[in-house]
Amino acid sequence: MGSSGKEWLTLTEASQLLGIHPTTLRRWADSGSMRCLRTPGGHRRFRAAELAAWVNGRQTTEIRLQNVVGLTRQEMARGHVSGEAWYLAFDQEEDRQRMRDAGRRLLGLGLQYAGRTLDSEPVLQEGRRIGHFYGEQCARRSMSLVDAVRAFFFFRESLLRAARPGLVTAGQYDVEDVRIHRRLRQFLDEVMYACLASYEAACLDLLPAGEAA
Repeated sequence: MGSSGKEWLTLTEASQLLGIHPTTLRRWADSGSMRCLRTPGGHRRFRAAELAAWVNGRQTTEIRLQNVVGLTRQEMARGHVSGEAWYLAFDQEEDRQRMRDAGRRLLGLGLQYAGRTLDSEPVLQEGRRIGHFYGEQCARRSMSLVDAVRAFFFFRESLLRAARPGLVTAGQYDVEDVRIHRRLRQFLDEVMYACLASYEAACLDLLPAGEAA
């Protein structure tokens, strides 16, 4: 039951418990993503115990994802990248900072995507935009495609190692661990595809007139 002791909650009460806008909860209910009952008058009613379980599950996932952030930073700090061709290609500190900022943004988006079960498409689209930016920057610095992929995989594998099942929650291996890992892979795969497409397009744009035909 909810904190009020009621077994069934109205749309407004339920949305307050979940910390979301009533319109969002209405959409979830209408799509079948969140169970509800309809009164004879057509009003939505939500079981308090089910909502409480959902909140607890979300909080657990958020804690796990926060752990992933710290572990990813540790993984990346262990890597020795100063001699890598893809690192040297960005020889200006301003450019490196831009790439670091994009990487941090991508990490945040990946964790958002992994933690969401609804409305994740806008997060994925933003991730693809960062992939597009990365691919274009690599091409404009005459970086080889191999080196561009090496750089992306360095970031990708650092994140996936940090989030692998059993590491985020030490000694455990449960469905939520596996779901987070799978969602991260899906997200990062889409970002990589966007990166490769952008790299290819940028290379064609940089060809002398007449050579792209």
